[in-house]
Amino acid sequence: MQERRRELTEAAGAAYYDNDLVVSKPDGAPYRRDAMSTAFGQLIRHLEMPHIRFHDLRHTAATNMHQLTGDFYTVGEILGHTLKGIGISLGISTNLEAVTAQYVDVRLERKKTVLETYHKALHPQKEPEKPMKPAKQSKKKSSEMEL
Repeated sequence: MQERRRELTEAAGAAYYDNDLVVSKPDGAPYRRDAMSTAFGQLIRHLEMPHIRFHDLRHTAATNMHQLTGDFYTVGEILGHTLKGIGISLGISTNLEAVTAQYVDVRLERKKTVLETYHKALHPQKEPEKPMKPAKQSKKKSSEMEL
């Protein structure tokens, strides 16, 4: 979708901002944070759903990824959290980054595994239906043949 938007924007003679955003304006530029939050709040009210903040969706995704995989560290990496920040918020050593970095190395492959597990849980694939075998047709006698 991003590539198509880039093509359309450039064909119109305008600049495309390659920010690699999931949600962006048609030219790739980010929406203002408050505009996204307001639009989400209006959508929730319109659908008559209980109030939640847009940011709460991030917390839900993080919780679900952790429950599915048990991989707290990789989920934190996906969300862009640092070990130092987590240590400060938990009130423990602020030197977690240096201590843990020598033992833990999250590779892109592990992040991909966590995200694929989460995606499969959200969008389970239906088992492909087996084609039904056609019922056996009895051979008709020449006198029963349709003309």
